[in-house]
Amino acid sequence: MIPRFLSPVTNPAGLLAAAGAVLAAAVMISNAVNHHGVIDTTVIVAAVGAVGALFTRQVVTPVKDPKDGNGNPLGPVAPPVVKP
Repeated sequence: MIPRFLSPVTNPAGLLAAAGAVLAAAVMISNAVNHHGVIDTTVIVAAVGAVGALFTRQVVTPVKDPKDGNGNPLGPVAPPVVKP
């Protein structure tokens, strides 16, 4: 579960989360170097966006065989063809 959660390769939401985390870190470093407050609006927005993208990545992940909460397939399954 965790490798899928953090993997930026399999879904653009992972790349968005990585970009948001890098932006937040860069702004925090820039603010610290320039003797400003480290946490500001830009950092908060970038961090919340990164967490939101990771949440989206975790919750809405396409799978080959989607199932409902009971483990039943979402799509109809064709009966197997038996040849004599």
